[in-house]
Amino acid sequence: MRFFIIALFMACLITPGYGVVDCPPVITNGKLYDILPVATQKVTYSAVVDCGTVSQADLFRRARLWAVQSCQAPGDTFPLLDKETGDLVGRVSQMITLPRSEQSAGGVYTFQYSLVIECANRKYRATITQLYVQESGAKPIPVETYCQKNEADLRSIYVALDRQLNDRLTSLRENVTNYKPF
Repeated sequence: MRFFIIALFMACLITPGYGVVDCPPVITNGKLYDILPVATQKVTYSAVVDCGTVSQADLFRRARLWAVQSCQAPGDTFPLLDKETGDLVGRVSQMITLPRSEQSAGGVYTFQYSLVIECANRKYRATITQLYVQESGAKPIPVETYCQKNEADLRSIYVALDRQLNDRLTSLRENVTNYKPF
């Protein structure tokens, strides 16, 4: 019996002290755990914003300024900043902190993702994709297959991540559309 329980722990079917965890996580109604949006089996956030009469060069400049000011975690990089095409592509980190409680072990979770901003025709499209969980010393794990925690913790982590990613897209929209030149 003891061997069977240990085998279940190792197979990621149950976690100690908690209930069953779906491994890999369940995608229903186009969302991972009914929280994170999924497109073609990958978690993806996307927003297209019309900026009125703003030129592509000004949109690119505003988006680049926002990226430099907002994406300042160690390891955040923007290897592609193409003024001609209006494309910014970066690898960005997001940290989620969950407080410890009776129902949750809490912890600090770091996520990495690709942020693509395309500026063209008085609009920009921002896309967040390729989300990975970065655990200390381990290889990054795609959020679509991450199942190391119990379901309640995963839901809490994903709710906080969803809120922060949506806040990041909102911040970009506000800074690009409401830019005040000096």
